[in-house]
Amino acid sequence: MLATITFMAREIIQGGQEVPPLTRRELEDYHEDLISFCDRHLSLLGDLRGLDVLYAGGVSPLWLEGLVERGGSVTALELDLGRVLAAREALLRDGIEGVRLVAGDVREPPLEPESFDLAYSSGLFHELDGGERGAEETLSALVRLVRPGGRIATDDFVDRVPAVQVEEERLRADLHRELRGETLYGVGPPERLIRLHERFLGDVRWRMLPPHPLRHLDRLVLSEGEPEEILRLPPRNAARFRRRWEELCSRIRREGYTRPATLYVEGRVP
Repeated sequence: MLATITFMAREIIQGGQEVPPLTRRELEDYHEDLISFCDRHLSLLGDLRGLDVLYAGGVSPLWLEGLVERGGSVTALELDLGRVLAAREALLRDGIEGVRLVAGDVREPPLEPESFDLAYSSGLFHELDGGERGAEETLSALVRLVRPGGRIATDDFVDRVPAVQVEEERLRADLHRELRGETLYGVGPPERLIRLHERFLGDVRWRMLPPHPLRHLDRLVLSEGEPEEILRLPPRNAARFRRRWEELCSRIRREGYTRPATLYVEGRVP
């Protein structure tokens, strides 16, 4: 189980390279909260027995284990081959079976059309390149993978509740744009995600979920240091982002690492 705890501790901090310096008990506290967060979201999917399920844009062992436990035949699609290989090792160590891991782009998935009864993503959309266009391309690609009458379900952070994490996500989105010239979809209002799903799906429904705290997440974030991408910027621009990062860290020390609300939205493929 500690292997999965360590994997998840790295996954929750984007760009993390080192195991956070927490005690085993603290990592277990963090993992318990992460399990609760995961279960809260997966419970909205209902009974998955007999369903072919695609977990789109991630290979988190915790989410994959939860989908398997709910009876789904699970395929996970992730762009980063390194994460796929790390997830495969973690699943083997924890004895989690019944998951097919696939490396590929969610917008051009190397999967057969109409292969799944459910496509589910958690925290995917705010990380997508291309802004609104990128989100539309991603949802359109997922629609092609799901059988008519099947479901697409998404949960993601929204800015309904002020939170330190929203500020960090915006800083990272600005840094991404500075380096690559690409706008992320980012964390925005819940109405934006609802409208997106309504353009592609029928019978759309949604639910707003309150912030879910994770113990010791403030220390995990602070222990990682500044984003490594800052080092790739010209000195003047790097100094500007470094000041923003230092201000964010000061806020974390004052307030803790407060989390955003989450929107769950799902609909049926025509």
